[in-house]
Amino acid sequence: MKIFGIGLSRTGTKSLTMALNQLGLKVAHYPSDPTTLQELMAANYNFSILKEWDGITDITVATYYPQLDRLFPNSKFILTVRDKDSWLKGIEKHWMGKPVFDSSGAKETKMRLRRLLRLAVYGTYTFNAERLAYIYDRHYQNVLEYFQDRPESLLVLNVCAGEGWEKLCPFLNRPTLEEPFPAMYKKSILTQRLSA
Repeated sequence: MKIFGIGLSRTGTKSLTMALNQLGLKVAHYPSDPTTLQELMAANYNFSILKEWDGITDITVATYYPQLDRLFPNSKFILTVRDKDSWLKGIEKHWMGKPVFDSSGAKETKMRLRRLLRLAVYGTYTFNAERLAYIYDRHYQNVLEYFQDRPESLLVLNVCAGEGWEKLCPFLNRPTLEEPFPAMYKKSILTQRLSA
């Protein structure tokens, strides 16, 4: 069984990743390595990283849930959501600091992956409120429709509204933790905590 966090960026995917790791699962958030890029470009969703990891979260896997569901039967899918207006403000701010082109060349793999996923998931490189609102609604509806006959395979989780262990742990058949649910806002902090 694998775990996939199929919420769009800025819906609590980093917090979810940290929580899953706290539950003893080895889950990667938005892997940006050259192998993952090549696999995505070749429409190969049998990600090499999953040979050693229990799952992946964020837009690397968000729209590929039907393929992942076929490749990894009996997996668990977690759709993180957030108030749409708040999400639009968050994604606008997030994208302002994340260009899709970097002339230095040092981050070329990351830039190529960012361009690929922004087009594949959102259909745009730049912030467009109308387009992104449409994508947010379609993604939510498509996921619910896909899993409508299999509620045991999908959890909808609103981390930003305070949902956490009380929904996540029963979904994964784990004892509910008493500690606060992680609130991760920066990938650098997530990476640091996971490597400690």
